[in-house]
Amino acid sequence: MALFAGPIISREVLTTPRPLRYYLWRASFAGFLFILLWTAWQSIVGWQDVRELGVMARFGGVLYGMFAMLQLTLMLFFAPLSTAAAVAYEKDRRTFTLLMMTALSDLEIVLGKLVAGLLHILTILGAGVGLLSLCTLFGGISFGQVLNLFAVTAASGVAGGAMGLLIALWRDRTFQSISLTILMVVFSVTGVELVSVLYPNLEFLGVPVNEVLNPYRAMIAVLYPPSDQMTGVVRTSSLVYIGVRLTFAAVIVAFGTFMLRKWNPGHNEPRELSDEDAEVVETLIEIEEEAQAPVSLAAAKSVVRHEGGTTDRPADRGAAAVSTARPGDSGFDDTTGPTTGLHVPRRTHRRVAAAPKPYRRAWANPILWRELKTRAYGTKPLIIKACYVLLFALGAGFFLSLGHGLESPLSTGLALIPVGLTILSLVLINAQGVTSLTSERDTGALDLLLVTELSPGDFIYGKLYGVLYNSKEMVILPVISALFLWWTERLSGENLVFFLIDYLLLCHFAAMLGLHAAITYISSRTAVAHSLGTIFFLMVGILLCAYLIIFSDREFGRQLLSFMIFIGAGSVALFGSMGSKNPSRAIALVALLTPFWSFYCIISLLNGEFLAAFLFSAGIYGFALLAMLVPAVGDFDIALGRTNAIQG
Repeated sequence: MALFAGPIISREVLTTPRPLRYYLWRASFAGFLFILLWTAWQSIVGWQDVRELGVMARFGGVLYGMFAMLQLTLMLFFAPLSTAAAVAYEKDRRTFTLLMMTALSDLEIVLGKLVAGLLHILTILGAGVGLLSLCTLFGGISFGQVLNLFAVTAASGVAGGAMGLLIALWRDRTFQSISLTILMVVFSVTGVELVSVLYPNLEFLGVPVNEVLNPYRAMIAVLYPPSDQMTGVVRTSSLVYIGVRLTFAAVIVAFGTFMLRKWNPGHNEPRELSDEDAEVVETLIEIEEEAQAPVSLAAAKSVVRHEGGTTDRPADRGAAAVSTARPGDSGFDDTTGPTTGLHVPRRTHRRVAAAPKPYRRAWANPILWRELKTRAYGTKPLIIKACYVLLFALGAGFFLSLGHGLESPLSTGLALIPVGLTILSLVLINAQGVTSLTSERDTGALDLLLVTELSPGDFIYGKLYGVLYNSKEMVILPVISALFLWWTERLSGENLVFFLIDYLLLCHFAAMLGLHAAITYISSRTAVAHSLGTIFFLMVGILLCAYLIIFSDREFGRQLLSFMIFIGAGSVALFGSMGSKNPSRAIALVALLTPFWSFYCIISLLNGEFLAAFLFSAGIYGFALLAMLVPAVGDFDIALGRTNAIQG
């Protein structure tokens, strides 16, 4: 197998199925889809006895559409992050350079990392094939549509994984790789929509360009095909989309292979200063003193050999020292042989210290000073901030243009635009939080900080507010947008206060969740996966529950049991992510109450009870913040697993 696939791919195929969590993830995903199936059944059908085939067909179509959009969203989010994190993890541990020094070709390295990042994601996607095939038994869905769904989803994952891999090969920092990957995923959707708005009649091979480039448009075309293509296995637009995506992935892999040696190791942001960039503290200068008396021929040869660098024996240096003495010195020996008649100057070296440069005095908390007053994450995060500002401007422009003339655009589907931008801000803040600590550990700087006189409070609070400061654009722009909506009378003053308090609290929660995951898990890849996965599933789970509640016309009674099971499974997953390594009663209480109280907040918002939603959300997420913050400050060694009790 290693002969055809390469050593990196063969190693991943052999080692990935070994851990127990590999099978747990697949079983959990299939179980999650089954619970979602039952919840959708209770929301649409309930406990009534179904005797009409049309009802079953309608349920199968709704379930198929919900599964398709959910799987596509998960694939678009986790496939690029998985490949980007795989390369960034190697770079942080300084092992990627060692990999490039092996006999592997550039193509083997790039393809190996791409397959290594996508193997686990595509395996989990395959675990849902059997359950999704049940939709065909309900009626209204053909097997060709199911194959279409998985082909479009897999092609989207391969293209997204290649894009994440290219960004990780280009950038040196984990935060930059992950953040740029997330932003590029969002740009791949919003940018295509912008092009389709500007050029509505633009087509490629007879297919509208938005169906060719936008994965959600391509999935909608699969869900609702024309009547003449209902019986086909794969429709034309899907073939064009899959071909374009795979071609895009191949071009990215080829370009990444070509630029691999140019970008690595560390040409953009070197982790160690080169000789040209190093600060000169002392300068070695050469001084020629006054010419001395003629020296003997043998001694002159010794001096010449010594200066030429061909010999450096102590005997030669002694002969040179004796022969270069003055004629009047008692050490001069006339019997050493004939002289050359030349005056050989004596060369010496002197060290001249450079002038001291002005230095900055650190604050009482040096961690916070470093985060705020230095470029702790390099200068390239400006690219990330510029991309985020551009994306936020595009979203605001879409919202204002589409909501023009509407009396209350926030009560329509347009509310998903500001909600999506807010979720994107929280995800980026969380990525900043988790990578700010994992990078310190991977480079070995965390161990040095732990032996200093810094207190746990200085370290944790410095990192927390340093994360919020470095991601200030992600914090400020949603606040400005809320103030604008209030100024234009689209948002009431009471709801503005509720939003500002809740949003700032969620920003602290997202940053602290990243630090908590980085403290809990030693592996950077595991910490990033748990941190981003937790914040992503919290937000997506809330939106999914809201969709099911709205779809069932707010008939909560017949779906309460299924929702309780669905939310209970979320509580178990949340505790496994946050408290499995360092369990505590507070974390267990947070994992138990957060999904249920979030469900209550959704119901309160849909019923117009904004004060109740604000109080419960502030209470549960404030308690979750304290549950992670207090142990990190009070029991810092226990949280890091540095005690004998935890190490066994």
